[in-house]
Amino acid sequence: MAVEVICFTDGSSCIKGDYAGVGGFGTFFPDLFGKKIAFSAGYSDAKVGMMEVLALLHAIEAMPLNRTESLVLTVYSDSEYVVKTFTEKRLEKWKNAGWKNTSGEVANKKLWIDIDSGLMKRKYLSLNMKHIKSHQIEKEKDPIKKETLKKDFYIRGNLIVDRLADYKRHAVLLDSKTIL
Repeated sequence: MAVEVICFTDGSSCIKGDYAGVGGFGTFFPDLFGKKIAFSAGYSDAKVGMMEVLALLHAIEAMPLNRTESLVLTVYSDSEYVVKTFTEKRLEKWKNAGWKNTSGEVANKKLWIDIDSGLMKRKYLSLNMKHIKSHQIEKEKDPIKKETLKKDFYIRGNLIVDRLADYKRHAVLLDSKTIL
């Protein structure tokens, strides 16, 4: 039986105002081989989709390159774009079509190529993508329900990664052109 590692990923970007184009990503492992691990960074000239994909890339790259035992990486993301890329087998379709879709070149092509390469280097790894509703605690008005939500493992994981991805928490912004 394969070992399962659970991860939460999120990306953000401000679309208007003084901080337009400033974004960040967060990747959180509640238990990565016995340790809590988080990755987070802020970027200028960022787009939400780019940051969501970057968060997934960090999750995959956190897995060891060589492993004999199979492993399932279950990733919880509030990004339908990222989740459906795998549940609807879009990555395979894009790759087979020369990284093109019906609109032209695939958005975030380099990141998707890096993800594909990262998965190919980790033959033992199976990716299990799960969609989770975003900002459930913040949206809840009932204080009793809010407290109940805070105790839910998955909702709490999503809240942690939301905070990691928040562009306001990053004093230093990296240039997003370096990842494309």
